[in-house]
Amino acid sequence: MKARYFLPAVIIFSLCLSLYVVSAKAQQQRRSPEIVISQRTAENLSLKKVEPDYPDVVKSTEVAGQIVIAFTIGKDGNVSDVRPLDSGFFGCRSRNGDNPALQQAAIAAVKQWTFRPFLLHQHPGDAGEPVEVGTAVALPFDFGKSTSEATRMLAAMGTCNPQEGTAASTEFAHLTVDSSRQVYDAPMIEPSQAEKMLAHKVEANYPEMARIAHIQGNVILHVLIDKQGHVANIKPVSGHPILIQAALDAVRQWEYQPFQLNGEPEQVETAVVVKFHM
Repeated sequence: MKARYFLPAVIIFSLCLSLYVVSAKAQQQRRSPEIVISQRTAENLSLKKVEPDYPDVVKSTEVAGQIVIAFTIGKDGNVSDVRPLDSGFFGCRSRNGDNPALQQAAIAAVKQWTFRPFLLHQHPGDAGEPVEVGTAVALPFDFGKSTSEATRMLAAMGTCNPQEGTAASTEFAHLTVDSSRQVYDAPMIEPSQAEKMLAHKVEANYPEMARIAHIQGNVILHVLIDKQGHVANIKPVSGHPILIQAALDAVRQWEYQPFQLNGEPEQVETAVVVKFHM
């Protein structure tokens, strides 16, 4: 009698174990989005935003702070892979955000958000292709702290946006998703035309860390070229932070033949795409 019941139990256990292993492998193989955008860029794409409905047990704590929530915006603009973080992609940090009830309320709200798809423009003027992107947002809360104290606290933590003067690996431009839009208030040159004027090009080194992590994709930069053909300024538009640094290091060394408008040397701006593919 015992043997008759023992065999089905073994089979059921084996099936459950197999399903667990398959599920674990699927989670390990899930890749993070190759393009990461700032909170400001995500807000520019926002269609629907639901504020967190914090439970009374959280509100009674009388604390202020912010919780950083990371998520993926799909090609259709819907949200997935919503999760809390101690610190975001751009240096923003959670503060007093480790309460599970607070985290669940924030996650439940963000899951209801919708966005316009992020369009990746390979060339100025094209319609753009919807791509999956990752982002992080800082959600502030104040459950009874004085306004001045809460304001000072949030200012110290920062939102999930690039700050002027920060390290290039976390610097993102204050841009819309259209990489062909002017940034420096200089004449805009089509990337294909600017490429023809390249006099010296340095290829980007593929970061070893990115190779190990199987991180690949394109980095889009907005470049200001001065009257002598030097790269005077660069602002990243999109790309993985690890790849952005390598792209910046390379493009800063590029040299162009001076651009002339109406017969006179003129500074111009253009978009540059640096590709990292294994």
